[in-house]
Amino acid sequence: MSFEWGTIVKTINWTLVFNLVNFAILLLLLRWLLFKPALRYLDKRREAIHEHMEAARRSEEQAAELQRERERALTAARDEIRKMIDESRLEGERILAEAKQAARHEAARVAEDALQEIEQQRETALAELREAYAGVAVMGAARVLDREINQDDHQRFLDELLSELDEEMLRTRTP
Repeated sequence: MSFEWGTIVKTINWTLVFNLVNFAILLLLLRWLLFKPALRYLDKRREAIHEHMEAARRSEEQAAELQRERERALTAARDEIRKMIDESRLEGERILAEAKQAARHEAARVAEDALQEIEQQRETALAELREAYAGVAVMGAARVLDREINQDDHQRFLDELLSELDEEMLRTRTP
């Protein structure tokens, strides 16, 4: 083999240079055709994942806020129901008190009406008793006098007797 060192260096240098140029072209092509699109895809994917994570975080916050709002609404509803129950109970007690008061008034009115009716019946009975007593007295007086009294005398005598009886009754009546 008759290679000289200068030829080998020239051959190696040219081969090395060609290999380096080919390698550089390959790297540029790979970078331009593969690495840049892959990096862009990865960046887009990273941004998409970040957006999804941010959306998920916002959704969690909204869900937590909705949960708090639901709990506040539930608490408010419970308070409102409790308030309505208390108001209903108070209204029932008020109606019951009014009904008791109305029943007392009605009982008092009925008792008063009954007392008035009893007093009226008593007065009627007393008047009838006076008239009967006066009639008996007139008949007794007529027998004693042995004569008959005419109607005018009879009425006048009854009126006098009734007025005397009324005066006696007023003196003996106890309150």
